[in-house]
Amino acid sequence: KIPNALWANLIRERLSNVDCIKQGWILEGFPENREQAWMLQSSGIFPRHVVPNHVFLVEVFHTTFDWPSDPLVQQRLVKPEDLSEQEVSKKLLEYHRTFPEIFHIYQKVLKSINADQPSVDV
Repeated sequence: KIPNALWANLIRERLSNVDCIKQGWILEGFPENREQAWMLQSSGIFPRHVVPNHVFLVEVFHTTFDWPSDPLVQQRLVKPEDLSEQEVSKKLLEYHRTFPEIFHIYQKVLKSINADQPSVDV
């Protein structure tokens, strides 16, 4: 387990690179709790938008229902070892337990997105 202060420092260092400054950045799955959110802020990292994690689950391709049409994308796809239905359910449960703490920290930049629709609309 990596200490929160180390995570914050690593993220701050990465976000100071030119590509992140010019093109922007997305932190997926972080912060996971209130302490991590405070560590980011104390490191000078203030996201302009925060989207609940469950929104990003729609970006996972499904071999039957959401297969990419681009052959180059198809060739790059790999099946994540930790993305079983049980593991996703576990992560969502943890997310719903900790998100209210994070919500208060980011309430001014939180974006609400309805992910219960086709991925192209999201």
